[in-house]
Amino acid sequence: MEMLVTKFSNGKYRNEGELFDEPISNENVKLMGEMIALQTLRTLKKYDWKIADKYYIGLIKDLHHMGEVDYIVSDGYDVAQTAISFLYQFIGRKVSDIYGKDCRGKEITIKLACYREVDGELMRYRRKMEKTSYIDFTSYKALPMDPVNCFEHEQTDYTKADAILEAMHLNEMELAVLDCVLRGLVRSEIIAELGIGRGSICYRKRQIRTKYQAYIGSLQ
Repeated sequence: MEMLVTKFSNGKYRNEGELFDEPISNENVKLMGEMIALQTLRTLKKYDWKIADKYYIGLIKDLHHMGEVDYIVSDGYDVAQTAISFLYQFIGRKVSDIYGKDCRGKEITIKLACYREVDGELMRYRRKMEKTSYIDFTSYKALPMDPVNCFEHEQTDYTKADAILEAMHLNEMELAVLDCVLRGLVRSEIIAELGIGRGSICYRKRQIRTKYQAYIGSLQ
């Protein structure tokens, strides 16, 4: 299975690890931003399907067709542009370099800061969408039988899932492994997608279980 980073770099990179090992440059910043946007959306769409999944599908389509004449990119590419714009200010540095400290005083890398920038932009969009209700009146047959309920807007509460992830304090690679597992990928597919070894995957899974059990224990 050819990795997306290999396809969109015309074979220059075998995996994302090779891409992100290089310093950020004018030549690779676009691809770096696109890969970070995809990874962020892959993770978030498990917990916020309505927005992240739509953007993810749109971004995948954009990456395959944006070189075509008259093709119009989707809203999903806005996510990639957010990541690209953030990384562009660090031309010449590596994404593994320290960006600064977070609100807890913990040092974070440029790459992690970029993930958080993209996540924050998506969070702002989600909050905006939650304040707006949409009703399809294109067909009267599709309207609910009881007119009293036709303006009800069903929402899924992702607060609990978000709180669990936040409390577990998973690092970047643990989040990536967790995303692969939740998508049903087998070990060989995880190795191909993340470019890490079998032992590294097992280690990350143990760390995720340990952190989850520690979180559950803190509630008792």
